[in-house]
Parts: sequence; C-alpha cells; structure tokens
Amino acid sequence: MKIVVFGSDGQLGTDFVATVKRGGEDCVPLTVEDVDLTDVPRVEDRLRKVRPHAVVNCAAFHDVGQCEEKPDLADAINRDAVGTLSRLCSEIDAKFLTISTDYVFDGTKIEGYTEADSPNPINRYGVSKLAGERLALTNNPKTFVARTQSLYGVSQLRGKKTNFVDLVLKLSKERDELKVDQCRMAPTGTACLAENLYRLLCSDRYGLYHMSCQGATTWYEFACKIVEMIGAQVRVTPVANDFFPKNFRRPDNTYLINQHLAKIGLDFMPTWEDSLRQYLTARGVLV
Repeated sequence: MKIVVFGSDGQLGTDFVATVKRGGEDCVPLTVEDVDLTDVPRVEDRLRKVRPHAVVNCAAFHDVGQCEEKPDLADAINRDAVGTLSRLCSEIDAKFLTISTDYVFDGTKIEGYTEADSPNPINRYGVSKLAGERLALTNNPKTFVARTQSLYGVSQLRGKKTNFVDLVLKLSKERDELKVDQCRMAPTGTACLAENLYRLLCSDRYGLYHMSCQGATTWYEFACKIVEMIGAQVRVTPVANDFFPKNFRRPDNTYLINQHLAKIGLDFMPTWEDSLRQYLTARGVLV
C-alpha cells in the first residue's frame, strides 16, 4: 500500500511514518515545508502524481490559544484542508484517515465520551476540528476519523516548546513544587497510537472512532504518576482548572471511550500508565 502522510515530522506523524515503514508499506512523508495544506493546487498536483492508496493527515493547527487569535488560519488548516484532502482522495479512490480531537466536546459530561455523544465545542480549535471531521466523512466514503487526546511523543512538538511529560521531567529538577490542574482526560502516547491507527487504516471499517489510552485520569494525577515513576522529590499540588489564565474556554472532562474500536475488535490501546512507562523507557528515563 502506498501511503502519503501529511504532517510527517510532527509528534504523531513521526511515529506513524516509522510504524508504516516497519509494516513494509511504501510511505511518502510530507512536511509542511514540502506541501502547504492551504495551497490547494499544489496539494492536488502532488496527490495526482503520487496516486496513493491511502492518505493520512497528521497535520493540524493545534495551538488552542492561537486558534482563538487566528480563527481564519484554524479554519483553513483544520477544516478546509481536511475537506480538500478528503475530496481528492475520493476522486482518486484512496482511503483517507484524519486525526481529530477530544475538544469537539464541551466537557460537561461526568462520564467519558463515546462516539454516540453529541459534539459541542466551546473554543475555536474544537469548532474547526469538528467542521473538518464532518467534511471528511461527507466527501469520501472511505474515510476514517480518529479522535484522540493529550498526546506526547519522542519527536519534538511543532509550535510548542515541549510536551507535558517532558515538561514535568524538566521542572521536577528545577522546582520544589509543581502546580497542576485537574482537567480529566486520558494521556496518550503517540507510539501506541500510531500502531493502532495503522491497524485501522489496513481495514475497511470506515467511520468515526475514538482512539486514546485506556482509563481516565487528571493532569494532576498524571503528573503525580510521572514523578512517582522517575523517583523525583518534587511536590505536586492540585489547583483549580481555571488557575492558569487562558484566552480560550477549556472543557473540564474530555475522556474518550474507544467504543467503536472495541466493537470491531481493533482496540489495542494500552492503559495510560503502560503508555507512560513505555515512553519513559524510550526516553531513557526508566530502564
């Protein structure tokens, strides 16, 4: 299978490219420097020349605060570009897989969210990603939409200085106390996510899926577990979810339940604790 991967040098994109290459696939990785997703003629020309069997979109404008300040850019990348890719995939009869987010939900539900729950985004990032989902599913019957959350991976983040795990590792050496809020989610390592995405892509079970690690936790609890695993002496203190000022509304609970994946026998996502242990081992922090 010839697979084009957009956003191939990001956290998830890097792990996904490595995964499909291990699977023996013909992978065509494309970075934002290779192809600007907002340049429709160039995107169309590249896909028509390559003629892939599948296109995977790991690219996104995912800085939530910047999405509030630059809503047009958020729409162009998270909505319009996804619509373009899905339309072109339909025209060349290719599968299309795009990554979406837990932020399509408003966070008011006490339990976790399944694919049957109605989205209600409360910030521009979530609005733009939900619009991209709907375009993708409408434009191409051979579409997979995978919602995930709270990602961290070995590859360096684009547009951010560091992921949460690495930030805790760094600050635990510099401070006596870490203050962490209690928003609820499931932190998800990109290594295990990439493997599960690849399994889904190799199937013909198109549709909308939640794909995150198993088990709900909070950012505070996650930080406590990181500190515990590495044996750091820093104190972790829980604070209110609005303790740190932001220019956007943030949902309190966005834990995703992989209900559809489980139904088709393709939920191989580990617990968030096992994913964290795998990541810390890969980073050389645990042996």
